[in-house]
Amino acid sequence: MFTEKTPLLSSVCEIVMGQAPDGSSYNTHSNGYPLIAGAGDFGALFPNPGKFTDAPTKLSHDGDIILCIRATIGDRNWSDTSYCLGRGVAGLRAKNGKLFQGYLWHWLGHTAPELKAKGRGATFLQVSKSDIGSLQIPLPPIEEQKRIAAILDAADALRVKRRESIAQLDALLQSTFLDMFGDPVRNPKGWETVRFEEIGASRLGKMLDKGREKGSCQYTYLANFNVQWFHFDLENLRTMDFCNSDREEFNLQKGDLLVCEGGEVGRTAIWKGEQEDVFFQKALHRVRLDPEKAVAEYVQFFMWFMAKNGGFKDFTNSATIAHLTGVKLKTLPVPLPPLSLQRRFASIVEAAERQKARLRAHLDELDALFSSLQSRAFNGEL
Repeated sequence: MFTEKTPLLSSVCEIVMGQAPDGSSYNTHSNGYPLIAGAGDFGALFPNPGKFTDAPTKLSHDGDIILCIRATIGDRNWSDTSYCLGRGVAGLRAKNGKLFQGYLWHWLGHTAPELKAKGRGATFLQVSKSDIGSLQIPLPPIEEQKRIAAILDAADALRVKRRESIAQLDALLQSTFLDMFGDPVRNPKGWETVRFEEIGASRLGKMLDKGREKGSCQYTYLANFNVQWFHFDLENLRTMDFCNSDREEFNLQKGDLLVCEGGEVGRTAIWKGEQEDVFFQKALHRVRLDPEKAVAEYVQFFMWFMAKNGGFKDFTNSATIAHLTGVKLKTLPVPLPPLSLQRRFASIVEAAERQKARLRAHLDELDALFSSLQSRAFNGEL
């Protein structure tokens, strides 16, 4: 265990709070300093901002840690050059020779839940300089900090490799789709094009009406945020009343596609019976394909390429937020390759998904190991 008194972060770390530059100074032509407004400008490890400013306010230094201080509090990136820090981030750099920057990086990841708990705000949560500086950081001798950081770096590198392997499989499937079918927006292979309603039946889910909710027949349902590209987030399922006729009307079967009507229009995943007695809400289209016309894996990737390449722009109603209505979805043109080719692609997807499942299982083990190492490291037990 560490025996030295645990100091405040502010005593060993300089905290530079961001400040938004004049909006008229923004540009997208690499003129001036790249601007970090918040976590939306973060990459996996280093920032990837889209805007620049020639009137910088607060600047990070190369080697600083850029910490998100609002909304997604605790997210972090390394500063690999000088960035203009907007009001959604802060720059952290060790001072007084008592803190190793690599140790600080890992400790910030470990203490993120404590920092988030300090967040305040009506529209979105935010933390202040004093919130950050008042955190207490266990501080062993600098050489011990370097040893701990090296162990956590090595463990984290294994997790990064697993994530990269999963991402490579995703990229391989996208490339395979293009090789086999071409870009569905342009249809360069000249496949016959049919209306979406010709390949399957679609319908929107049940509208949530809190005024008519009695709580007598509550069942879980999928909302827009539960449907991600190619998978479902089932950790925060909500409930509402589904009577017998509702459960018949809004049921889900293996192989159904769930398509987002709003938000990220067209975001799609294939339901594989992950849970029983789960239904779907109005923000989603359920698509039940005709197996003699189309294969779910082909249509899922078709939707991905359409969403990423502007294929829905002429099929959405967008007074404020874009929506793919039931009528518009039914008229969406779909290039229809031979069923045998679609099935061949589906078998490739299934093989890749089996491999990804193994990689994800290993990643879960590595995440658990990393969490254990972090806990031990910052409790003086590593």
